[in-house]
Amino acid sequence: MKKQIFLPIMYNDEKYFDTEKLLDEALKTEPQYILSDNFADLLAEKMERKFAWQQYIREFLIYLGAIIGLLAVPLTIQLVLFNASWQEWLGLVIGNISLVGGIMFLVMFILFADRVLLRYFMFRSSVGQI
Repeated sequence: MKKQIFLPIMYNDEKYFDTEKLLDEALKTEPQYILSDNFADLLAEKMERKFAWQQYIREFLIYLGAIIGLLAVPLTIQLVLFNASWQEWLGLVIGNISLVGGIMFLVMFILFADRVLLRYFMFRSSVGQI
């Protein structure tokens, strides 16, 4: 006598017959709409722009994280190894808040313009969309 093994999920061939029949029918019938002749080209251009934007923004965020990390390392070394106090650093930053804010804004703008905007406009000009 042969042992039968019962699996928790049993495959039933007839269970999927209706969906297979519907799928076959859907694939064999003609669609009720007509796509333009350049639909694939338009879709490819749109996806190319989307992926380019994602790549540019991702690269900008990577560079921004690297800059923040490079600034955090000396600050941590100053606070841990040389026993610098938070109050002195905070007083220095608060006393020169306009200078610190201006430098931060300028660095962010240059980084964003270099890593995102210039590349995107170069991409658009190479495709001929300007």
